[in-house]
Amino acid sequence: MPDKRPPSTAAGSIGRTLLKTLVTVAVSVLLITLLREGLSLLPALDRVTGLHGGAAVLQVLAADGNASQQQMIAAGLMILCFLLAIVLVRCGERLLDRSR
Repeated sequence: MPDKRPPSTAAGSIGRTLLKTLVTVAVSVLLITLLREGLSLLPALDRVTGLHGGAAVLQVLAADGNASQQQMIAAGLMILCFLLAIVLVRCGERLLDRSR
């Protein structure tokens, strides 16, 4: 089925899709970075609060030293960050479309 939109609209659609893709990747990288930094702050948080919640989280993520489980956990966290980035970009797109 041929595209019946004018060429300028089709080009705008491709440009918008490219922009959304780049923003989604950038937000994913930002979320992964924030997650990594947040995890590095857990021991300090435990020292301040006197609790051991951060150590428990890190112990679960360490997967008892099993490299394949650690890789699966890391991949799952990256996928989670990417899915969250998609949701954030879509919400941002809707907000921008409403304001126009």
